[in-house]
Amino acid sequence: MIENPSTPHPTGLEEHRYLSTLAGRHVVFLNWRDQDHPQAGGAELFCQSIAERFAAAGARVTLLTSRPARDGGKVLPVAEHVAGVDVRRGGGTFGVYPSVLGRLASLGRAGHRVDAVVDCQNGIPFFSPLVLPASTPIVQVLHHVHQKQFPLYFPGPLAKVGQLLEAPGSRLVYGRRPVVVVSPSTRAEAREVLSLPGPRFLVPNGVTASVPSAGMASSGDGMDRAVGRPAAAPTIVCVGRLVPHKRLHLLLEALPALVAAHPGLTVHVVGDGPDRERLVARAVALGLTSTPPGGDVVRWHGYTDAATRDRLLASAWLTVNPSHGEGWGLSVLEAAALGVPAVAFRVPGLRNAVRDGTTGWLVDEGVPLAGTIGAALRTLADPPAAARLRAAARAWAAGFTWDAGAELLARVVTAEIDRLAQARGAGRGGRVARDRRRVDDELTHAAFTLPAGAPRPALRRTDLVYRPDPDGAEAVAVLYGAGEAAARATLARAGVSTEARLRPGTGEDLLLATSRELVSGAGAPPAAGSRPAAIGVSAGRG
Repeated sequence: MIENPSTPHPTGLEEHRYLSTLAGRHVVFLNWRDQDHPQAGGAELFCQSIAERFAAAGARVTLLTSRPARDGGKVLPVAEHVAGVDVRRGGGTFGVYPSVLGRLASLGRAGHRVDAVVDCQNGIPFFSPLVLPASTPIVQVLHHVHQKQFPLYFPGPLAKVGQLLEAPGSRLVYGRRPVVVVSPSTRAEAREVLSLPGPRFLVPNGVTASVPSAGMASSGDGMDRAVGRPAAAPTIVCVGRLVPHKRLHLLLEALPALVAAHPGLTVHVVGDGPDRERLVARAVALGLTSTPPGGDVVRWHGYTDAATRDRLLASAWLTVNPSHGEGWGLSVLEAAALGVPAVAFRVPGLRNAVRDGTTGWLVDEGVPLAGTIGAALRTLADPPAAARLRAAARAWAAGFTWDAGAELLARVVTAEIDRLAQARGAGRGGRVARDRRRVDDELTHAAFTLPAGAPRPALRRTDLVYRPDPDGAEAVAVLYGAGEAAARATLARAGVSTEARLRPGTGEDLLLATSRELVSGAGAPPAAGSRPAAIGVSAGRG
């Protein structure tokens, strides 16, 4: 744990307790790109969405990031104030790293106190501890592990450098500092692949979906008419950047057989990227796209605005994500928020984002996609079955909001601030005492009786507590870094007098807890988050 396990903290999140305690503090975010970068994706959406909420809670927020040469012919400014966040840009694809470190080091010299740093690692770390005092709270954010991706983008020697910087490099420089991950898959890889020894906390991405317009009638299946209904003919919509690791060619190669079995099948591809030319050429060779285009099976839309993206997604029977791994699978959840189930491989991130058999279907690696997609389309051709899947997808996506993510991250940041304050008090001459935290490989799931109407017990700040049934008499707690003995002691200190039923916790337990504790009426998710759709990543950049 990142704080003393004996220190109780209320866990009522409805008031955003810990987010509000950041008021007046200066929090610096580091990210490779910002939301206005032409190649912005899910990592940028996460960073901007959380940073905005920190700023709205009263924190002073600075984002240090890169500066692209041009964006549609326009150069982005070096400094800009965006939704309460001071964005400072400098350096290009690789120059951003020394640029960020230089600017971060200069903040203290210029008298701008830095109370905490949220260091977002996108493959190559920023190594912020190298330029900051040991007393500065630093929280790493890890979306996914890039060890397998470096060879897809860089020649051998350069790929090896990237792998070394990500794995032993980050482990040596960041030490036991806390790590925030966006999925249970990434949480496991942070330890198993990168060997990061710090405590690991789950903060999933929120989901941005179109919200119903005032006065708009519902279509009957929960889909707002302002967005649209599923198309009459079988339709697949894929959203995301066209890059090698997304493996969209696997879908293209499955389509000839699917088109024969499902007349009228249309596939819309929303997004752009360096792999587009190769993919379009493959589609032409397979007879799926014509030149010039017209009435094609596969239709390429490039980058779109969020309204166009959502209109296309809402027309889909299905979305397909053939990626070899994601941090979380945000595009799948954004589709689910619009009632669109998914087919994806059982790979990191996507195996967490898709509830196999409930909100979509998972395919084992090496198995052709055509069989599962064909079966999915046959199921979705049945209106009652399709309605059940669409409702389940919307309910699952509704459990993930940016407001919840901001509160969860605030817990980790404020806990690290308090831990270091205590460590300074325990050290000599104002120095920070040695970090003696143990590796947090233990995770405990505890179920216990909690009478209806009784408040949730005050456990440790980062523990998760929810009621599986909001009207029931049972509660569940998931305790980070605690074995059975430590979990029982923590529950006892919080006044849980009944005999709790304990077992080792899993990544699935964490995912369910974060999706249920942070929504009103835990166990009965509300409508998707109220953020405007325009901020969504999946207008083709994810």
